[in-house]
Amino acid sequence: MKSKIPTALLIVTIVTTLFLTSCQPPKPAALSNDQVVQVVDNTLRAIDAGDYQRFTQGFSDDMKTAIDEAKFTSLADMLHKASGNYVSCAGSEPALSNNKGYAIYRLACKYDLENVMVTVTFKVDGDQVEGLFFDSTNLRKVSQ
Repeated sequence: MKSKIPTALLIVTIVTTLFLTSCQPPKPAALSNDQVVQVVDNTLRAIDAGDYQRFTQGFSDDMKTAIDEAKFTSLADMLHKASGNYVSCAGSEPALSNNKGYAIYRLACKYDLENVMVTVTFKVDGDQVEGLFFDSTNLRKVSQ
């Protein structure tokens, strides 16, 4: 009987700790929400203009290595064909979540043909783009 009390107490402590940890707000990047929107806006305008240098301006070295100029051109072509020209992310508040030390922001942006969900990733307390992902109905169709 004595061994069951410490085990039960240990289980309750672990469950309580996990519950309290999951209730904490996500940790942001070193940028404000307005700055995150500005980074996304600059990135999308650079894609529309075909400006690779401006596109990679706020990227980490790993991102610059991962997306070379040929991949940039392919991405720009795919976005233009599927979604049209970039219009704006104005009025959209980025949703923040965390995953393994990264601050992940999702932002709804308007293009000529559809809305596109843009996901941009920074290290927690970081200010360089570590990941970039686009999602929309037309983009899913084109990528199949």
